[in-house]
Amino acid sequence: MVERTSRVVIVGGGPAGLVLAIELGRRGVPCTVFEQNQGPPNFPKANSTTSRTMEHYRRLGIAEDIRSLGLPDDFAPDTSYHTRFAGYELARFHLPSRAETLRARYRDDPRWPTPEPVHRAQQMLIEPVLKRHAARYASVDLCFGWRVEAISHDAASVRVQARDLSSNQLAEIRADYAVGCDGPRSIVRETLGIRLDGIGAEDRDFMGGRMLAVYLDAPSFYDSVCAKPSWQHWAMNPERFGILAAIDGRGRFVFHVQLPRGQRGSIDYARESIRLTTGRDLACEILGIAEWTAGFTLVAERYGAGRVFLAGDAAHLFTPTAGLGYNTSVDDVANLGWKLAAVCRGWGGPELLSTYEIERRPIAERNTRFARSIADFYRSLDVSPALEEDSAVGKAARAEFGKRCYELSVREFDAPGIHLGIFYGGSPIVADEPGQPPSDASNAYLPHARPGARAPHAWLAAGEALFDRFGREFTLMKLAAGHATGALEQAAEERGMPLTVLEIFREDIRRLYDSDLVLVRPGSACRLARQQPAVGRGRADRAGCRRPGAEARQRRKITLA
Repeated sequence: MVERTSRVVIVGGGPAGLVLAIELGRRGVPCTVFEQNQGPPNFPKANSTTSRTMEHYRRLGIAEDIRSLGLPDDFAPDTSYHTRFAGYELARFHLPSRAETLRARYRDDPRWPTPEPVHRAQQMLIEPVLKRHAARYASVDLCFGWRVEAISHDAASVRVQARDLSSNQLAEIRADYAVGCDGPRSIVRETLGIRLDGIGAEDRDFMGGRMLAVYLDAPSFYDSVCAKPSWQHWAMNPERFGILAAIDGRGRFVFHVQLPRGQRGSIDYARESIRLTTGRDLACEILGIAEWTAGFTLVAERYGAGRVFLAGDAAHLFTPTAGLGYNTSVDDVANLGWKLAAVCRGWGGPELLSTYEIERRPIAERNTRFARSIADFYRSLDVSPALEEDSAVGKAARAEFGKRCYELSVREFDAPGIHLGIFYGGSPIVADEPGQPPSDASNAYLPHARPGARAPHAWLAAGEALFDRFGREFTLMKLAAGHATGALEQAAEERGMPLTVLEIFREDIRRLYDSDLVLVRPGSACRLARQQPAVGRGRADRAGCRRPGAEARQRRKITLA
């Protein structure tokens, strides 16, 4: 057996594990990633990257690479609802194409105030990009084609045993910490004896119970079937429901259909379902099929034990409405990554890592509830037999049903509050402030200055966002002249807390933040405090920053007129 050491072992090389590796690698923290699969996914998975996740990718310097993936520049990623794909269109929720997005991205959008609009691209395309960027860091060791077989931990360290599946070599890694990003059947979660709480599956007419995913090539679809392309085409008729999602906008798709109770997925059932949802025979090549279960609303009872943590699908399982599973996973590791790095590099306080569960578990519960509420639309759909009639009755039935479909799409896809309204109020490392917490409405978002919220976005110039000026770790923003911050800067330096001082004397940004001084913490662009940053005081000092003797010392000063 080969013995090795690392600061952090990451079990699982999907989006959560790879983004965590990037977070640690860019901070010079040695980490080892074990992933059982040798190569990237060869079957479609998640297909929507939210604004929140794109903001993280922007911070990590990879947003442009991600945005280049997916649909063609002029392809509008609409969601459309049909009786059948070759039949009546019931409703359409429009979103701008990538070309339109790039042309308009520096304009203010009052509903979605972010520098990074939502992007549609398959996870199977994104993972190779994440892997390539993780591999750039000398401190990141990517071990793909390795299966983790055992994990143990005590008060001093974690030991992970992993096997190279190509050589059968067994290695044991001793690390300070380990993170299970190893999906729904997590060996890390099982080893820790942590349960998933919530609803394991729900029985619905659609998006509940066993589903069949079909990966297919159908290049004739756009010319012979669909009058107007969409990113997602929904078919709803008395015979069969189905979703056809575009992968490349040229003819490659993933199709999802409910499996009858007790029936296994098959190529024959896939072809029958494609015919019934299309409304005619569709020339296509089926590249693969896979069964999966819809209806999960599950969150781990704990997010770790001792030196071992859970993130991503190991910590929560969603019904995949609104694309929240993959995106919540990225948000998890953005939160955990800087905290692990802070502790490994010596300036993180003794209780800092405990705030990961305190902050992220409520978000997972919130997001799983929202995803379930969208899926509940399909619990008992009353599809009128007249829906496909060429008559006044059929026209009225389609108008009514289309209205319901459009309202659903607005709830699901125009939900800035869910994606931008993350709030960590009550966390030990967020300053308390009197007053009511901000609204948590899913379909509305109002930028606000409450500590614990996402830092509000503002443009400094064309193509340059305020976020782009934040430091890698903490940023102290001075938004009005005349404030001496030397004592705060000195306190940070004494604790080894990396701090960037950013002076921006613009009244519009001062009004946006409602403060002269604002402390923004790492990773999530989360407001930590305003006016009196919580450095070296009370609970934030105990949880967040050590006393002198830390390894990392950094202080930068940037001034913008």
